[in-house]
Amino acid sequence: MSMQTLRRVVSAVMLGSTLVGASAWASVDIGGVPIEEAATVGGVPLLLDGAGYRKRGYFKIDVTALYTQTRVSSSDALEKVAGPRRLEIVVQQDITGSQASRYFLIDFEASATPAEFAQLINEVSLIGDVYSSLPKIKKGDIVTMDWIPGKGLLAMLNGNVLTPHGATSPYTNSELLSRVMFRMYTSGKTPAELHDNLFGVSYSMRDHPPAPGTATATAASTTPAPSAAPAKPVASTH
Repeated sequence: MSMQTLRRVVSAVMLGSTLVGASAWASVDIGGVPIEEAATVGGVPLLLDGAGYRKRGYFKIDVTALYTQTRVSSSDALEKVAGPRRLEIVVQQDITGSQASRYFLIDFEASATPAEFAQLINEVSLIGDVYSSLPKIKKGDIVTMDWIPGKGLLAMLNGNVLTPHGATSPYTNSELLSRVMFRMYTSGKTPAELHDNLFGVSYSMRDHPPAPGTATATAASTTPAPSAAPAKPVASTH
């Protein structure tokens, strides 16, 4: 093998390694916030279903990503999907713990039926207390909510587990609580555009939508958009 040929082989190998590394750490950008396309919850690898941002008034308050084992295209399908799932929330506005607690209570009640809210009142109170105990949640902080079958719902702030005061376990083993917590972002009063982006039906909130013809873009184009359910009227929080 000539020296020139050897150099070409080495260059090709190095380029291939670079591309593999880039693929392994692939991410999408939402408002300049990078979101990883994969996550691991409870030892199970998950795929990014979709991502988008929420607003209160005119301000973006967070960037949210949904991870599942099998991609879903509606809130109903999400509640039925097997295995772990994750919501990752990247905070975009500084907020006090008491404000976070108040917003959580308003959004949770808007996402649950009256019967569900009454059934979960103790869990809701504990979660509200967790938020209230935080002095401040800052822009760039990352909140994750993981549902792990057999264990329960686990919340973390920047990788640190959030445990309700007096609880014996960081897990809250209530599938109903998990369903309502995820509904707060994927249905109910949140805008249809956010739903569609979280379910990968639309890429309108991404900084760089996938090119037509790619596997991700093809999957989205062939996924039927969920029918919009009438939103439950709630008092404005703006």
